[in-house]
Amino acid sequence: MEQQDTRPYSWEQVVSFVSYDAHGNTLFVLYLDSPDSVRTALKKRLIAAKTILSLEWHVIFLGVLRDRYDESVWSLRDCVRNAELARESAQEFRPEFMHLHEIARHLLHSNETLDVTVDTIKRILASYPRLLPPERRDDLALLNLHDRTSALEKDVQGIKRRSESLTQRLQNKIDLAYNLVAQRDNQIMVQMGERARQDNNNMKLIAVVGLVYLPGTFVSSLFGMNFFSFVEENGQQRWQVSEKFWLYSVCPSTK
Repeated sequence: MEQQDTRPYSWEQVVSFVSYDAHGNTLFVLYLDSPDSVRTALKKRLIAAKTILSLEWHVIFLGVLRDRYDESVWSLRDCVRNAELARESAQEFRPEFMHLHEIARHLLHSNETLDVTVDTIKRILASYPRLLPPERRDDLALLNLHDRTSALEKDVQGIKRRSESLTQRLQNKIDLAYNLVAQRDNQIMVQMGERARQDNNNMKLIAVVGLVYLPGTFVSSLFGMNFFSFVEENGQQRWQVSEKFWLYSVCPSTK
């Protein structure tokens, strides 16, 4: 049974095959697995180009990639910004750490792909002198092509810096979330300690009251037993202790 992909994101990977015939000055470029958005953008740029040099396909393709990277990083920026705006009081703060780490994972992938792209563009720029014949290295069209590629490198560098900045902002948000949770837990522990101290004071008060009333209670209980009684002898009443009073001390000692 085929399962539907319900993930709120998708990965785009474009594979290109290039064959260049230096003798016939022909270039064959084949793109595989191109998304519709990339395919449409490539067609527009190819139609808009008046003349296509053998190396100009780099600029056209990199321009499309630059735009896709820019859209991707801005969408990640929206995710980070929404996480930053979710500010609540420390007591009501319920951070979604799984969601925050999911955004961080995508930002790491973004930094990785952008870093590889910048390195690839640098290698393309470094290869231009080797690919061009010496008599054409001063050609204005080729120099313009080099400048356009260099400008695209700067653009991708800027997008990469923005992606790295988003990574730092998100990490700051995660650190803040952990600190707020720890602060709230510490406040709860302080409150529990304060309540325990109040309970301890109450127990001390109960103990003091018990010590005050215990002697009187003991005396009244002792003389209220049947071991003591008033008897009348020769017309006079006198206080008499029962002969069985010893049981009062013997019974507790045998337990």
